[in-house]
Formats: sequence, C-alpha cells, structure tokens
Amino acid sequence: MEKQFKKYLQVLLLCFAGAMLGFGLLNVFLDVFGLFGFKSKEQVRVYGEERFSKYLMTFEFVPQNFEGMILGPSLSANLNPDHIQGKNYFNLSLMGARINNVLSLTTNVIENNGNIKEAIVCIHPYVTSNVGTDESDYMNPDAYWKALGSVNLLRVYGLGIIRNFNLWPNKYPKNQYNTNGSNSFEPLFKVEDVSNRILEEVDNVKVSEFEIRADQRKDFEELLILLQNNSIRTFVYYHPVPFPIYNAHKKKMDKYWKDILSVANSNQGSLLNFYNFNNPEFFNFSKDVSNYIDHGHLSEKGQETLIQEIMTRWEN
Repeated sequence: MEKQFKKYLQVLLLCFAGAMLGFGLLNVFLDVFGLFGFKSKEQVRVYGEERFSKYLMTFEFVPQNFEGMILGPSLSANLNPDHIQGKNYFNLSLMGARINNVLSLTTNVIENNGNIKEAIVCIHPYVTSNVGTDESDYMNPDAYWKALGSVNLLRVYGLGIIRNFNLWPNKYPKNQYNTNGSNSFEPLFKVEDVSNRILEEVDNVKVSEFEIRADQRKDFEELLILLQNNSIRTFVYYHPVPFPIYNAHKKKMDKYWKDILSVANSNQGSLLNFYNFNNPEFFNFSKDVSNYIDHGHLSEKGQETLIQEIMTRWEN
C-alpha cells in the first residue's frame, strides 16, 4: 500500500509539473504583452489590468518597437500618438497614476532600452499627490514572471475574451485600448452636461493635492535626472485645467507650477523642456468646453489640439 501511494504521488507531481510547464509555454506562445517576440507590433494591446499589462510591456515591447513615450495619469491616457506626425510613440499613461508609477515605468523602459529617444510627461497636482498611492501595484521587476502564470494573467485573458467577443460593450468596449497604448475612454467618461460638471468640480478640488510632499518631490527629481542621464529628450507639460476650475484656484495652481519648476531648475538641461498650458495664451482652449468630456479629461478634439500644440512648442 505504501509503495502504491508513493507511485501515485510521483505520478501526480509529474502531471502537475507537466501541466504547469505546458501552461507556461502556452503563455509564452500567446505573448499578450509582447515579451517573447511571438507577436507583431500590430497584435499586442492592453485588454485589462492596465498597470500590470503596461508595466510588462516596458520590458521588451515598448523599448524595442517605439521611439517615444507619453507618461502621466488618465489626463494624458487618451492622447493618441497617431496625431504625432512622423514619430512612433507609445502611450504609457495609466488611470490613477502617481509620480512613483511614472518613475517605475520609465526606469524599466530605460533599463531595457532599445529605441526610446523622447518622452512627453503630463504633470498635474493629482500626479504628485501622495493621496491614494499604492506600493503593491505589481510595478516591480518581479512582475516579469507573472507573465508565465498568475491570477493577473488569467484576468487579462478573461477581459481579452470579453472585449474580443464584445460581450460587455458598455463596460469593456472592444477597442478601448489601441495598439499604441492610448485609451479611448471617451464613450465611458463623457458626461451629458460638461459645463455643469466643470462647475461642480470647482468646489471639489482638493487643496492638499497642490502640495508636493518630500517623497513625490524626490521621485519627480529622480525622473528628470534619469531622463537626462539617458539622453532622452523630454517635454514636461502642465495639463490644461478647464478655465472655471483654474480661475477659482489660480494662486495655488500657479504656485504649484513654480514648485514644479523649482525642482526642475536644479536639474535643468538642454534635453528638458517645460510648458504650462494654463498660461493666459491658452485660455481660449480651456474656456472651450468642447475640448473636454468632463471636469478635466480631453475630448478627441481637445487631445488632437493639445498634441499639435505640444509638438509645435517643443520644436520651436
């Protein structure tokens, strides 16, 4: 009886090991994050688990297939790089991203760098706030091995099936994420009365977000140094806030940008460029509600205009 049990246990362990190996090899072949070279650039896209997916894409897919990257929170997540003429960009912006997330993505891209030469970085008080920061968000090098098998990976597969077969279009639209990383979330976020939503937000702005704490300041400074030291030409911009919100909090918003520049000035170099899209010369944009879908996220018209302005001011 004891010999039979040992034999049964050995067979069971071998079957388990074989199944695990087979599952790992299947994940390599499916290559949903472009890690192993089995998928072309046109086949890799985000299906869900955005932070997990985009972080894994920074190991191989992004640094080897693109020359530029867009970094920031949801405010820049729907900027479509297709509007950048003559350049091949990937949008690495994340919903709810903070500066530590931006730094993690950038660090991993550079450590695996192949072709990245430029970066566009979206700055807003939300990005440098420490409210809601999460250290356990899978954005560390150990996440690489989760591409071979993990709960996160299974969630990505599940969302991929839902999106590909259009099973839940109201919540998970089929082509929400483009192969250039941009998030076409306009149908999901757009409110009926944009003007009213902006006015509501005037009283909801969190004053605490305008203060850059020590940890966030350190991460931002490290980001600028990292980009400069690796010869990545960078454009840092202050996201255009709808005019009623900016006007109600003008002093704090202007002070915030000065604070950003104070960090930048100690690291200023020829590769770093900065622009505040809340300057008076850009008020025509921020006063036009058709450029927004809610209290801050841009419409397709707004994002296309902003990208054109970024590239024009950068080149000039």
